[in-house]
Amino acid sequence: SFKTKTRGAIQHLAIDATGLKVYGEGEWKVKKHGTDGKRRVWRKLHIAVDTSTHEIVAAELSLSDVTGAEVLPNLLKQTRRKIIEISGDGAYDTRNCHDAIRIKRAVALIPLKVRFSGVVPVNGEAKVDNNFRFFVLRE
Repeated sequence: SFKTKTRGAIQHLAIDATGLKVYGEGEWKVKKHGTDGKRRVWRKLHIAVDTSTHEIVAAELSLSDVTGAEVLPNLLKQTRRKIIEISGDGAYDTRNCHDAIRIKRAVALIPLKVRFSGVVPVNGEAKVDNNFRFFVLRE
């Protein structure tokens, strides 16, 4: 059944991507006879889900070589709702992603990359707790 969109703040937004194989002419031949030496075509589906309602709040389809970090700002622009927390895997631990999350005035729950040596946000106070980086913005 059709469900109307939820309103109000999103307590927790989870963001991730998955690969989608594009089937075309000749796929059955490969399955039957083995590889034909051609590269298979893939796309990436990036989604942002409200973890309370399981509603897909934003989505974007990209080429396979586009990273999640490149798409995250566009996903966040697709909703005008207030977001309290945003989580994603370590691929989203980039300045570009943290800037986009800060613009939404949300807390970033993102595992640190191995290269991490410290947090120096432009605006706001940063705290490091175990393996996650938390940005808390001052009102």
